[in-house]
Amino acid sequence: MQAHLADLVHAYVGAFGVVFPQAKDSGGFLDHLEPDVRQRIDGRVRQMRVRKGQIVIDHGSNGGDVYCVLEGEFDVCVYSPQGREVYLRRISRGALFGEYAALDGGRRSATVAAASDALLAVICRTDFVDCLTTSPGVTLWLARQLAVHVRELTEKIFELSALNVRSRLHCELMRLCLAAGVTANTAVIDPAPTHADLANRIGTHREAVTRELNDLATLKIVSQKNRRLAILDVARLSLLVEVTGGDLGVAEQGGTA
Repeated sequence: MQAHLADLVHAYVGAFGVVFPQAKDSGGFLDHLEPDVRQRIDGRVRQMRVRKGQIVIDHGSNGGDVYCVLEGEFDVCVYSPQGREVYLRRISRGALFGEYAALDGGRRSATVAAASDALLAVICRTDFVDCLTTSPGVTLWLARQLAVHVRELTEKIFELSALNVRSRLHCELMRLCLAAGVTANTAVIDPAPTHADLANRIGTHREAVTRELNDLATLKIVSQKNRRLAILDVARLSLLVEVTGGDLGVAEQGGTA
């Protein structure tokens, strides 16, 4: 079983009723700069307001600006030539994007679009690189963020390769629970991703997600009304993740591929 989800599941199983919000480092890129470095670039950092649905950077485009999320949320995706969306992650306040192209000089590796009205701080590539070379604290912070990205993508590759749709959905629901916070063995995700959004996240189609959520509702593990998704028994959901995680033979006993 992938280590990160295993740790989360084991922590929850061992302590029902405790709130488990998603672990996040306090502050963002700008907050971790040494005061003299922050003062040096402050006059050149510009703020940018964006509307829900607005694309900030486009996959394959040129550009070196780096964006710090001050308010709101953003979806990071790539698209096939046929237009199929491949969802990578959702990022929120304190997160950074655009850093890959700023670091290696390449093209943008993904499309980033606003999932809500949002506010960004925009740093030019020259200032971003200068911050990394003169501010050890922010360099360590960025290294840790990149390590988180690698872990997340490793999990996704594992799940797509080794687990069926049912198990992949269980894993994604567990992540949503932990991001929302778990209290007294329940979690509420509001607004929840649409069934189509969940399908994009786990590499399947909307009908398969609807079918699996209906099965979980029959088992009284979830309840959904409009965009409000309640996980009624996080302990049972976590055990489903634990039983199938990393075991292709067990995973193939249920659900569609």
